[in-house]
Amino acid sequence: MHERRKESEKIISLVVLLSIMSCIAIYFAQQTEQYEKNFVFQQVTFLIFGFGICYLVSKSPIDFIRKHIFWFYGAAVVLLLGIVLKVPFTQEVNGATRWYRFAGFSLQPSEVIKGVFVLAMAHFAAKYEKTPVKQLLVMGGLALPILLLLYKQPDLGTTIVYFVTMFTIMLIANRSWKLIVGIISAAVLSVSLFLFLLLNHMEWLEMFGFKRYQFARIFTWLDPASDPNGAYQVNLSMKAIGSGMLSGRNGSVYIPESHTDMIFSTIGNQFGFIGVSILLIVFILFIKELIEAGLNMKKSFSMYLFAGFAMCFAFNIFENIAMSIGLMPLTGIPLPFISYGGSSVFGNMICIGIMLAAIRYDAQLE
Repeated sequence: MHERRKESEKIISLVVLLSIMSCIAIYFAQQTEQYEKNFVFQQVTFLIFGFGICYLVSKSPIDFIRKHIFWFYGAAVVLLLGIVLKVPFTQEVNGATRWYRFAGFSLQPSEVIKGVFVLAMAHFAAKYEKTPVKQLLVMGGLALPILLLLYKQPDLGTTIVYFVTMFTIMLIANRSWKLIVGIISAAVLSVSLFLFLLLNHMEWLEMFGFKRYQFARIFTWLDPASDPNGAYQVNLSMKAIGSGMLSGRNGSVYIPESHTDMIFSTIGNQFGFIGVSILLIVFILFIKELIEAGLNMKKSFSMYLFAGFAMCFAFNIFENIAMSIGLMPLTGIPLPFISYGGSSVFGNMICIGIMLAAIRYDAQLE
């Protein structure tokens, strides 16, 4: 029990440290004077409420949640479906509808329901671990509606994060090597087919709902000189990071969305290589703690849960940083625990709360 308490304390300590770094980074992002709002104050408010939500979720009985998992899953689907159908209170920004807005507050369901998605995948992976084929079909069948609804918003970046998370739990939970090889082969073939169609038959992909601007982002990423306007934000981001050099620079550089999606550029610019290295070390320690906690779990459900969250956060971090330095196409996803945003903060804190509840639940078995 003592060891489990130490695991929880380490995770919470790292989340608190990342939250402090978030407020500092957002403060410097505001120095460009491109914003009128006091985002630091708002982020602190989000964090206070977020830690409150985390505490409440951490005290929730995992057995009760698992018993009623279909209700939580159904609520997640309804939230995403409302966005796609553009029901009242939905908000469109830059051609994408991803938010509900009411009384001055915005909510992005794709951020808030991450915990429910991982919880559902881990639950059914554990429930059907003795029947690999049924496990695969159930997990795939439950993941597909959420992936399609995320993609239709459109939000390709978040869809990829969810897919990789589901894929990781599926691989870890499956006991059949034949099925594992089949899943990996199918994934490789799917990616290869997508790239072939992208380069030779783009119009076929459009028939399946892909958008021209998504192709443009990929081609701009491969050849920035082909579309200087499309590469404008990424070029500014890389210049800002490069100008930070070893320890950062005095003064602020204009970077679009410098407090949200591109906040890594702000950190690189203001704190240089040293600041970026410290941030990456904290992230690595955080993912390491999740992996170690998962390996120490007694129940397979808890192990799958931590594996899913570890991959969800790790891939999200990688995708955000990679797009900021031109290693991946530009996607509109926040940097976990660092980017400004209530939905992101609440979603991440719900995930932490679920993991703390799982640690307590698993410790009771000892």
